[in-house]
Amino acid sequence: MEVLSLLGILLVLLLVLAGCYLFTRWAGVGLGGRLGLTPSGGRLRVLERLPVGRDQALLVVEAANRHFLLGSSPSGLSLLAELTEEEAALWTSPPPSGGGQQGPDFRQWLGKLREKK
Repeated sequence: MEVLSLLGILLVLLLVLAGCYLFTRWAGVGLGGRLGLTPSGGRLRVLERLPVGRDQALLVVEAANRHFLLGSSPSGLSLLAELTEEEAALWTSPPPSGGGQQGPDFRQWLGKLREKK
């Protein structure tokens, strides 16, 4: 008798967990599609993210064939610069086949940006 009640409780628990999993999958897909946030056909892409501190990051973002350098912090996003076509090509071109860096060096790029101002 006790074994049957234990099996019943386990079965109910598994059904609840499966229902939660299916609901979150459904809700995530539905919400993303309604807000235009679908990753496959989206027009907005984060090309690179570099954490620079606690809850702070630099982001290179492509939107409508334009490229931006954004700063992210708990207070929100800040536009730091709009990238030129040459600078944007560093992120859109395939990485070199050698074992070197995957993308442009942020320190060098930020140094060039500071020299411009």
